[in-house]
Amino acid sequence: MMDTWLRAIGVDDSQQLRRRRRDAERLRAAGRVMSIRAVAGRIEGRVQGSHARPHLVELGVDEWQPEQWRAVSAVLGQQARHYARLLAGQLPEQFTEVLETLSLSLVPQPEEWRMACTCAAPAPCVHQIALWLQIREQMEDDPYLLPRVRGRSREQLLAEIRDRMADETRDSMSLEQFGARARSGPEVAPWDVSLPAVRAVRSAVLPLQMLGDPPGWAGPASATALFAPLIVTAAQRAGALLDDDHESDRGSADVL
Repeated sequence: MMDTWLRAIGVDDSQQLRRRRRDAERLRAAGRVMSIRAVAGRIEGRVQGSHARPHLVELGVDEWQPEQWRAVSAVLGQQARHYARLLAGQLPEQFTEVLETLSLSLVPQPEEWRMACTCAAPAPCVHQIALWLQIREQMEDDPYLLPRVRGRSREQLLAEIRDRMADETRDSMSLEQFGARARSGPEVAPWDVSLPAVRAVRSAVLPLQMLGDPPGWAGPASATALFAPLIVTAAQRAGALLDDDHESDRGSADVL
């Protein structure tokens, strides 16, 4: 019995198409589908038949309209689990059922296809069928192959959902709330904030003593002996600055 995947491309139970399907399955199993490229509106591929030169195959289909994709993103954005699967590179759960509620289907119907092949045989030819069978296999590693053909990559769909969620967040805030948030500022001046007392450091050079000389150090003396006087002087200067009153601190900041 013919499966729905092959019926989607127009393969029925007629004797001629059953023979083409068997030949196409042999081509695919033998690795004769040499390349696949899925872009918006079409799938392109090269299939090696009985001739020396591979046949160029194209399966064209209409993209979904922007308003249709907006409806898809609206439904997917309503549930966090759908968005999480998108982030993980997977199709949302029950994606087919979600699309059915919008009267959409990723897999085109036979009458939607615009098929071409350099073999010039009536469609669907054996090379088109082989390409379609390979697409089913490739979708296990690339679940967004058909969405790209319908007009949206995973990244584009994610961006559309994020934009919609951001719009809904802005719409849920009143103008008065947004204005108040935009005009918010500190209620206390920074220089009026009391700071905790600074505890005196027992030894300004203690951290350097604990670390020791850096790797590869080749100075005339140890790093502690060389830099300790500078560190002690800097620590004394810092302590003197902290002992100044608030007015002196503000004056020093203005100078700096």
